[in-house]
Amino acid sequence: MRITMICNELPFPPSHGGLVDVWRRLCALKSAGVRIQLVCWGGGAAGAPQPDHLDKVREVVEGLYVFPFEQTWSSRIKRAGRLWRLPWRVASRNLRAAEFHSLLEAQRTFGSQAVWLDALYGGEVARRLAHELKLPLFYRSHNIEHRYTLDQARLARTTREKFQWTLSVFNLRRYEHGILRESSAFFDISVDDLRYWEKHGFTSGHWLPPLVDESFAKRLSAPRKDPPQFDVGYLGNLFMPNNVQGLVWFLEKVAPLLLDACPGLRLFIAGSQPSDRIRAALAARPEVTLIENPRDAVTVLRDAQVLINPVFAGSGVNIKSVEMLFSPAELVCTPQGLAGLPDEVRRCFRISQDECGFASAILDGLNSAATGHTAESENRAVARSYFRAKRIHDILPLLFR
Repeated sequence: MRITMICNELPFPPSHGGLVDVWRRLCALKSAGVRIQLVCWGGGAAGAPQPDHLDKVREVVEGLYVFPFEQTWSSRIKRAGRLWRLPWRVASRNLRAAEFHSLLEAQRTFGSQAVWLDALYGGEVARRLAHELKLPLFYRSHNIEHRYTLDQARLARTTREKFQWTLSVFNLRRYEHGILRESSAFFDISVDDLRYWEKHGFTSGHWLPPLVDESFAKRLSAPRKDPPQFDVGYLGNLFMPNNVQGLVWFLEKVAPLLLDACPGLRLFIAGSQPSDRIRAALAARPEVTLIENPRDAVTVLRDAQVLINPVFAGSGVNIKSVEMLFSPAELVCTPQGLAGLPDEVRRCFRISQDECGFASAILDGLNSAATGHTAESENRAVARSYFRAKRIHDILPLLFR
């Protein structure tokens, strides 16, 4: 079983939810016996990919092709001129003729049986490879991209961020619909998004939830030997506008209610690349500890009695909510944080979207933890089963008929 996979960026290290999702799927496919050639993009603000990161990816894939993003002013001008046809982030992943020809010949030699587009923005390379090699194209949807991008533009606070997200909206809906039409089948991260696409006439979709690898799940869900250092915690990226909006709401509206009810409560916010707005909100709330760019998600997630996800916008699935499900903590979330997940998952969380209700749900969770109530339940065992890596076997008959 051989596939060529195209994804938005180098998936290692998996430093945010989207990359976690891609990386775990790559590992699950390899474990299922699928041989993979991976095409992706690297560089940009993060700098050139580090050799040890490339080596780690090569342990999972048989061929790795990492192309640089187009970043010069001349390339930006050309991209702007192509906005009538290609969305901004798709055009940033353009390949020169020689690069594409070399990649095409490598895939012919490899004998790929399918082209897998993992997220939207490598779409032009995936389309051209599928066409030239006369292979079926499969698409993994992470979001309803045109709605998600519009939400992020609406929530962005700085002029630069708002401009970047707004620029990315142009022509995105048409392009996304085109990829869905051309795909032999598509696999959606979200049961809600799948229903949305079906209502719009795209009926070749299948639910493929994010996966949690067995070693991660075992470490995260193991019984605690020592009590956590913190009462309440959050782990997720600290720069995306929807995450920033939710965390600022929590810090400004919910945290004061908690601290009034329980002075001395220990809280943390953990994640990568804290925005200026997050830092300002934390500076005004010194009772909350910032854990910046933590090395090990498991250690952080196990260090709170209650884990929270206060998000109000987005689409797809919040990977953080899935990971929270495997922890021994009590779980509190807004309805949006559980969007796209089955009812069996929702039943494992206390859910509220107003500050008083959210604070009460956290206090209820702390009370349950203090009285020895365990978060483990039959509901949680059933919910966790949706995200086991072995579920990748369910889609293989669709790829390799």
